[in-house]
Amino acid sequence: MGFYIWNLSSYMVRHGNSVQIITRGANSKAYLDVVDGIKIWRLPCPPLYPIHVHYHSYFVNKVLNKLSADIDLLHLHSPLVKFPDVELNSLVTVHTPIKADSKSIIVHSFRELLIKLQSPISIQLEQEIFANVGVVTAVSNSVAQELEAYGIDRKSVLVMANGVDTNTFFPRNNQQPTGLSYILSVCRLAPRKGLEDLIAAARIVVEKYRQVQFLIAGEGPVEGKIRKEIGKYRLEEHVFLLGHITSREQLADLYRNAKIFVHPAHYEGLPTVLLEAMASGVPVISTGVSGAIDVIEDGIDGLLVPPHAPSQIANTIGNVLHNRELYSRLVKAASKKIQNYSWDVVGQNYEILYKQIINGELN
Repeated sequence: MGFYIWNLSSYMVRHGNSVQIITRGANSKAYLDVVDGIKIWRLPCPPLYPIHVHYHSYFVNKVLNKLSADIDLLHLHSPLVKFPDVELNSLVTVHTPIKADSKSIIVHSFRELLIKLQSPISIQLEQEIFANVGVVTAVSNSVAQELEAYGIDRKSVLVMANGVDTNTFFPRNNQQPTGLSYILSVCRLAPRKGLEDLIAAARIVVEKYRQVQFLIAGEGPVEGKIRKEIGKYRLEEHVFLLGHITSREQLADLYRNAKIFVHPAHYEGLPTVLLEAMASGVPVISTGVSGAIDVIEDGIDGLLVPPHAPSQIANTIGNVLHNRELYSRLVKAASKKIQNYSWDVVGQNYEILYKQIINGELN
């Protein structure tokens, strides 16, 4: 969600608009950054779960009331944001509805239990937004459909999609990687990402392809659990956790040099990593959940497998590893489709929508 907001803001600034971002800060004091012409207000948000969002909103309201005379439009991004106490033209982009998200979490740990227990409070925040905001948008058709659980008419939700920075993420100049290379996954190490399924699939794959490696880029609360799974299956020489990749250029190189990208999530809105992989010329295997169904046409520009199905992930990886015709066909079709998801396209659509809201053409 952070990259979504940043890329959209960058597009707007490049096209002559003034943008300010209000977000959570790491410190107890509020402070202001200016990065690439964008003002970023970082406001206190200590870990006072489950009321951290309410605490943060107190400072958000103070800043917005101070700035409101200079603001034409307020763009909220959900989940985990409170509707501000200001009267402004507004829209919200829903990335992940909490009702759908919480259903996908199976409680195996105390942390997952806490997420479940916090869900009613988060849902209340969403309902407050939907009752007050001017326009509701979603990142995918599946998310728009899921909003019917909140009593929202699907036809009233505008699907604006997710975007990818095609200036950073683009294919290799030469042919596909030689040899078996490595299989890549990029995600936050968190519940519902399906990483335990990926580890189980890796165990099956390396029994046949001993030289294959699996690289997982990201950090998060289930890292310890994933390391235990790797050790349990004795995959220390085949599965590697890379941690958070801070450089976007380094991440782009990881995509470009991968043999296959695998996204095993149990639930997603429309994951940016799928778009980044497709833009980088990597064949994509994803679970057929939510936003993945929007962007991937199974067998045409990517391959879909059921969630919670390690053996099918492994079998699909095997099908791609030595099938050069399938590899090339998927990459070619994905490269063509991804042009519809560039930030130039998505940003332009938002700019049109912003003007319609400000001019009173939508409400």
